[in-house]
Amino acid sequence: MFGGIKKLEIKDKIIITDTYGDSITYEVYQNYQTDPKDVTSLSQDTKGEREITLITCTAGAIKRVIVKAVEVYD
Repeated sequence: MFGGIKKLEIKDKIIITDTYGDSITYEVYQNYQTDPKDVTSLSQDTKGEREITLITCTAGAIKRVIVKAVEVYD
């Protein structure tokens, strides 16, 4: 489902739209790969910012791909 997140780069935008057509834009600030047992990416300490974390795995599930993005306010 998130296979394409490996191509996201810092400053890229992610737009999430709900079933009512309302959208929230997020900007990627971090992307990295980590060991599948590393759960530090699941921390919910966002220092008050609204963030999303997308997680998928590499081929063969050798590494986890983590992309973190913060909400962009207009």
